[in-house]
Amino acid sequence: MRAGRRDGSLREGSDRDGQDGEPAASGRRPRAAVLGTALLLCTLVAVLQLSTPPSSHIASVLVAVPAVISFGFGPPVIIGSAAVAVGIRWLLLPTEPHRIGSAIGTTVVICVIAALSCFVVRHVERETTRLRKVVSVAETAQRAVLRPPPETLGPFRTAASYLAAEQYARIGGDLYAVVDTRFGVRALIGDVRGKGLDAVSTAATVLGSFHEAAYEEATLGRLAGRLDTGLNRFLRDEEAFVTALLIQIAPDGHTEAYSCGHPPSLVLRDGAAQELPAGTGLPLGLSALASAPADADGPQSAGTLLRPGDTILLYTDGIAEARNDAGTFYPLADRLTAYQRAHSPPVDPQHLLTWLLEDAQEYSSADTYDDAALLALAWPPGPEPGRLP
Repeated sequence: MRAGRRDGSLREGSDRDGQDGEPAASGRRPRAAVLGTALLLCTLVAVLQLSTPPSSHIASVLVAVPAVISFGFGPPVIIGSAAVAVGIRWLLLPTEPHRIGSAIGTTVVICVIAALSCFVVRHVERETTRLRKVVSVAETAQRAVLRPPPETLGPFRTAASYLAAEQYARIGGDLYAVVDTRFGVRALIGDVRGKGLDAVSTAATVLGSFHEAAYEEATLGRLAGRLDTGLNRFLRDEEAFVTALLIQIAPDGHTEAYSCGHPPSLVLRDGAAQELPAGTGLPLGLSALASAPADADGPQSAGTLLRPGDTILLYTDGIAEARNDAGTFYPLADRLTAYQRAHSPPVDPQHLLTWLLEDAQEYSSADTYDDAALLALAWPPGPEPGRLP
């Protein structure tokens, strides 16, 4: 779950390098602090050199000035700081008139360190630029694979959020989608086994099948079957599979769910969070392991009546299985209850997801994060379905 914090600096610091060849300060000490440290170092060297015996070799410390400057500035400032350090060294020569050789040696070392610092800074700049280009491609791929849901869909306000586990990544093996069909609003959330480009490709296959079959299949069981069939045509790895959860909300609020090995969704209602019952089936891609042919029409959940003011949250295990330093899983339902008590209704789905990700990140330890996808559908308060205002 730390991915959100680790890549945040890259997202916020994506501006091009500053003027005069100075690199962006993202991930570095503030430039003011770096400059202040270098000035303080020069001042201390000058004061100590003037107040100590000539044999103290205090002036040799000036070789560190270019290295210090490289923490916050580019080659032009590094070279300028080296020139200042060399000038100070020679201005201090009268305090030790018989050590011209030492002054020459210090000058050479300052120039060498400045050159090395410029080389390292330029290399870091090139790698950072390359990384930004790779991230930009990943972001484009994610927008193509994971279509952002519309702000409103049917009677619902929707929001989605995604964090990839890989550092600097924006995409992984989790997936979500939501569409408005003649059967009602249908939503999908899933988790591909594995990570990397293979997982992204698998997720794209499932999403493509969903966006086609969601408008055609009359039941969630049949819809899951279509997704499974489409995935099996694509998969080459016998151990690959996708856990998925399908939700259908009819115009009258009647809600059904079908879980293919995925955690159940949660309904936020009256200040509490409760699981939405769901029919169960095998994860997508594993239908060949079934001992008997699956019933294409089921099993379905008994059904739940959703009301205006309710919010449905679909999530992947990157949230539910985040652990703290003691190894305790993130108490998702309890935290959602706490959120409702702290925030007056109606629920803002985007604010809910932002709060939830931040809360889970604060809870989890550094090595217990995974891809995390969230999808929220909030039904604003109003008259009951089928009733006139």
